Amino acid sequence: MAHEFSGRCLCGAVEYACASEPMFQANCHCDDCRRSGGGVYASFVFVSENMLTVNSGELHSFSHETDRGNTATKYFCPKCGSQLFTRNSANSGRRGIRVGTITDASWFQPSANVYAGRRLPSTPIDDEIKAFDEMPD
Repeated sequence: MAHEFSGRCLCGAVEYACASEPMFQANCHCDDCRRSGGGVYASFVFVSENMLTVNSGELHSFSHETDRGNTATKYFCPKCGSQLFTRNSANSGRRGIRVGTITDASWFQPSANVYAGRRLPSTPIDDEIKAFDEMPD
């Protein structure tokens, strides 16, 4: 697993670095993740917010209420629209990083599929990875 990693948006205006290993890695099949990223699910690594540094560029954000009544905030590049990070008010000291923005994510290994009950029927799920129909507590 990576001890430190970095990434960027599609156009390269926003670059970031993380100085620690993720505390959690997961795929999310909820409607919000599908809509915000345009894929059949989203993959995230979650890190302590104070270990994540934006080295260049600016971020814009969009906040919305989750199905659990929390506030989720998506952070994206205003030039190319790439979503890079997410924050949930239920875990305010933690940021989710979209795996697709990591420069070398060959080490990514999700430990869970969340909202698997909402996955598209054509989306395969590895039976070796825990699957939760909703978001576990």
